[in-house]
Amino acid sequence: MLTNIFAVTAAMAATASAFDCHGNYFSFFNRAGPMSYQQIDPALFPGKQSPHLHSFDGGNAVSSSSDFDSQVGSSCTTARIKPDKSLYWRPTLFWNGNNTGFHRVPEQAAKIYYKFGDGDSWANVTEFPEDFNMMAGDPFKRSDGDNPAGIRWACHQPDGRDDKIFTNGFPSGFQSCKYGFASEVTFPSCWNGEKLNPSKPNDHMAYPTGSGVGTEKCPTTHRAARFPTIFIEFWYDISSFDKTYSASSTPWVLSNGDPTGFGMHADFLNGWEKGILGKATAETGGCNCGCGCGDDQMKQCFGAENVNENSDSAWDQCAADTTVATALFDKLPGCNPIQSGPARAVAASGAGCSAAASATSAAGSAVSSIASAAASAVSSAVNISISIPNKGYAGDAYPTADEASSVPAAAETFSAPYPFPSGNSTVAPTATGQYSYSIHKSHGHNHSKFHHSKSTAVPATPTDVSGDDADAEAASSCTASGPVTVTYTPTVTVSAKALAAEVDSTTVTTLTSYVTVTATATGY
Repeated sequence: MLTNIFAVTAAMAATASAFDCHGNYFSFFNRAGPMSYQQIDPALFPGKQSPHLHSFDGGNAVSSSSDFDSQVGSSCTTARIKPDKSLYWRPTLFWNGNNTGFHRVPEQAAKIYYKFGDGDSWANVTEFPEDFNMMAGDPFKRSDGDNPAGIRWACHQPDGRDDKIFTNGFPSGFQSCKYGFASEVTFPSCWNGEKLNPSKPNDHMAYPTGSGVGTEKCPTTHRAARFPTIFIEFWYDISSFDKTYSASSTPWVLSNGDPTGFGMHADFLNGWEKGILGKATAETGGCNCGCGCGDDQMKQCFGAENVNENSDSAWDQCAADTTVATALFDKLPGCNPIQSGPARAVAASGAGCSAAASATSAAGSAVSSIASAAASAVSSAVNISISIPNKGYAGDAYPTADEASSVPAAAETFSAPYPFPSGNSTVAPTATGQYSYSIHKSHGHNHSKFHHSKSTAVPATPTDVSGDDADAEAASSCTASGPVTVTYTPTVTVSAKALAAEVDSTTVTTLTSYVTVTATATGY
């Protein structure tokens, strides 16, 4: 076990993939171990209990109602810089490798980087305003793909080897990580001037992906200000689980019910004392010690009186008044059933703490509206099954798993040739079957499977959809008999079949006319 915080410093510096260890930025590592474990989220669920457990670093005044004033009033902070009483939090990591419950993984220090340049140029950044918070990552993500937050996991010196394993989800190929197990996340830095909206927590911020310097790199919608970019490495001590799992397994799970690692995310709530961060990230006189800032450099940047040292007992004992002390759970705290994907996870609720299925795309939403309208147009003695064409794009909905359901099922773990105009794919454009009234497996293209295939070319979602079915309407027709048939055309065909067994002996309902319901499959 790596108990000395300096023992992991070299490894931490070596993983700063977002930066090249010089230029306009500084870094520091927090005290080893979180300041608190709590089932709260001051940004997304202010004043209420959060759906899942979080690990917190920063000012010890943390509560479900934390804001700038309360955080600045903290009596101590687990951050290296005393005037930084901000909150940094993430879902708690558990080990679940032998069916004995969910074991909380011990946490080492979080290393935090503040970047305020674009290349060798100052990025014209300003310090965060009061009552500012933001989020990076997507807690509902369960498969690889678009990754603006740069979520990544690493095993350093796997099984003692002198190398590293980096993957966007939980890595495999080892039974121990001699130099540590870590995750990393990058926060956005372009602001639109609005406060975080808990129902759309990512909308007020964007990543600087354009050309130019400073706000020029930001989308035109997010040029109210450019803030320092925060990049964090969260380090874990998994040594107590060494050799208790196979090298091919990934026995980790995040507190939000994520066994993939793709749903890793982090939050930040500003608690920097006014003027301190602004001075450290200024164009001249800023703190430029890069990824290897030591105590002496931190003292030079912030003043000796403003730097927490390992020998400080007050720093070692800094903690919130409230914490979840339990380290072993029969089930994850809150309502967080394991959702393995590859479809996006959905919020769980109810007495059984179940995760109800949801439509996986805009097209799925259109299908749901069709189902509702169709159901009201036919007899109650009718089961309706709806499916939609599957073009093989990310986010496509899949056929229903239940003939009485209007909710598309998630993608399965096998694949088959999928229909797409020849010339765009090396896979033959063959229709892959018919979905009848009875339940059976879908034969849609598994997007994740195809993206991981090196021998199969997958077309990117087209930008020119003229002549394609992107703007088509989804139509439904109800008849007295016939299966639900998926045709690879711009329409959704819905058929209904009367169930005589569900009608009393003196009355038989026969559907004699067509009922057509249409809905635009926007975004599909």
